[in-house]
Amino acid sequence: MRIPTDQWSIRNERGMTIAELTIVLAITGVLSLFMGTELQAMADRVYLDTAVAEVVGDLRYARSMAVREGEPIQVAVDAEQPGVTLFRSSDPARPVAPTRNLQNRGVRMIRSSGGRLLSFLPRGTSATPTTLTLEGRRGDQRVVTVSLTGIVRAR
Repeated sequence: MRIPTDQWSIRNERGMTIAELTIVLAITGVLSLFMGTELQAMADRVYLDTAVAEVVGDLRYARSMAVREGEPIQVAVDAEQPGVTLFRSSDPARPVAPTRNLQNRGVRMIRSSGGRLLSFLPRGTSATPTTLTLEGRRGDQRVVTVSLTGIVRAR
């Protein structure tokens, strides 16, 4: 039996040269650098939006709690360690819920135009209408407003 010679012949195949490999790695590195910074910026925006949603939820909870329990509920805003704490005005030593630490959410600073203490009254209104400004790591800002009627909105 005779075996065809072209079946067993070694083909002349070439791989990538070092120059081609270097160019591909350089392009990949540049693309990952640009995509990495963009992804980090997007993640920071998502963290800030999450922090705003949590603050809005806490403020709305404080308002509903004041209406349900028939006594004022206060919200302490801590600008040094960005966070909020809810407590009953009759017992300020015992918070209603643990302090919400906004630093874990990428909030660098929180400012309140109405002072450090916000109050929701049993009718659902706010004794201290205010604007809270949350600032993220990259300087992005989000605003939460509490009107005199007690309505909480995020912009």
